[in-house]
Amino acid sequence: MTATTSPSDSASPSEPHETGTTPTGPVGSKAASRSSSTPKSPAQPAQEQGAAEGAHDESAARERYVECFRADLACLLLELRRNRDWSVYDLERHTGVSRSTLSRIERAVTEPSMAVLVRVCLAYGYPISRLVAEVEAQQPEPWPSCATQ
Repeated sequence: MTATTSPSDSASPSEPHETGTTPTGPVGSKAASRSSSTPKSPAQPAQEQGAAEGAHDESAARERYVECFRADLACLLLELRRNRDWSVYDLERHTGVSRSTLSRIERAVTEPSMAVLVRVCLAYGYPISRLVAEVEAQQPEPWPSCATQ
């Protein structure tokens, strides 16, 4: 019986990644000299960290806004359907949108496309601008970047 070898089995210790060189290269090379740059002043990293935290806070606030908007939109769409005593099957017949998609939108599992929102609003006889305005009015605070402009 003969043993087969793969290309990885034939690696020799003389290859560059196993010669004992550092990841930055041999001493005195450009790669090694890059790591010896002048250290930043103590105030500079704190300023950069503050800016990064501010960006993170704004990003987190935007995500909260989006999640609240999605949940409130789902609740309003469900309310509109229930006010008409329609089943999801009835709404499917009026919109041409599948029941599974409508159900996932009403449970805030997925976001509706603009085309689906238009179809649903047309079925309800409810202006899409009014739908969005009502959902925005329910938001506890404005979107952070909108509040500063």
